[in-house]
Amino acid sequence: THQTSALILKNLMRAAELTQSFKQVAVDQTGEQRRTFVLQKYINEVLVSLRPTLRNTAYQVSVNCKETITCTTYPGAFAQILTNLIMNSLRHGFQGRSAGQITITAIPQASQVILHYQDDGNGIAPDVIGKIFEPFFTTNHQSGGTGLGLHIVYNLVTHKLKGTIRCESELGKGVDFILTLPLV
Repeated sequence: THQTSALILKNLMRAAELTQSFKQVAVDQTGEQRRTFVLQKYINEVLVSLRPTLRNTAYQVSVNCKETITCTTYPGAFAQILTNLIMNSLRHGFQGRSAGQITITAIPQASQVILHYQDDGNGIAPDVIGKIFEPFFTTNHQSGGTGLGLHIVYNLVTHKLKGTIRCESELGKGVDFILTLPLV
């Protein structure tokens, strides 16, 4: 019937879209090429590649980014930064919580973009926050945490993308990672 055909076509188009996003993110993560991309679209492509991880959770991700912001940088490094921050929220920020909200906000400012990565999770204790970017620092040894996730994020932001990153947090009120990245 016509309805069945329409549904099949819709699902095939969606599968093609997902495959294209997976391919682009995979190519970017293995390649070292700088390229220009629309920030909002690329953030959404990274989120599509993480959909299998997020699908069976009550964690929501929202993106506040104008469609006009473009970056010329290393998209693979950007994808890895975003992926590591999201995985950090899932492993640490939302530990012991059945639901949570992640918000990614991009604010253009002169020749840079200020990116806020926020979650409403557990937050980071004041005696720990100064150490989170140090290599091998983890509060999660028992679950096999290596303490390299945020160290990798720090190195990618500061060395590869030539930006800055800092974190503001309050226990019980989540985190706000503030990344300042050049647009070109």
